[in-house]
Amino acid sequence: MTEAVTQGPVSPVGLRIASKKKRWRSLLLGILILVCGVAIGTGGTVVVMKRIILNAIQHPEKVPQRITDRMRGKLDLTEDQAAKVKAILTERQKKIQALLRQIQPEVDKEFEKAKEDVAAVLKPDQAKKWRDRFDRLRNWFPAPPANRSASGGKPHE
Repeated sequence: MTEAVTQGPVSPVGLRIASKKKRWRSLLLGILILVCGVAIGTGGTVVVMKRIILNAIQHPEKVPQRITDRMRGKLDLTEDQAAKVKAILTERQKKIQALLRQIQPEVDKEFEKAKEDVAAVLKPDQAKKWRDRFDRLRNWFPAPPANRSASGGKPHE
């Protein structure tokens, strides 16, 4: 049989030091887990929100139905109320889209001027990077689709 090997008496100071190290290690591990969770949650939220926003921009015809569905659940709308709300939102959205199409050329010009004005104060290599980044950002949030109806989502002929 093997006998347990004892190292002699353990001093209370040694126990306190080991205990403090374990507490610090546990605390740091907890903080690391928290930071990782926050980072993952933030990244996931950004990805989901980007998809939702881009989908709303690219498919405005779906927005009135989505809003109506949310209102139906949150406000307990009757079928009659939901139908009226959807009709109102659809009509208002058509008018808003028409206004956006009217001003979009001006908005595009202002964005282009801003891009070029900033590029003018940069060195050539900086200006190229700036333009590339600017264009990439503009692609994330494209202009509203031209000539789409609020009901079918297909361009008018």
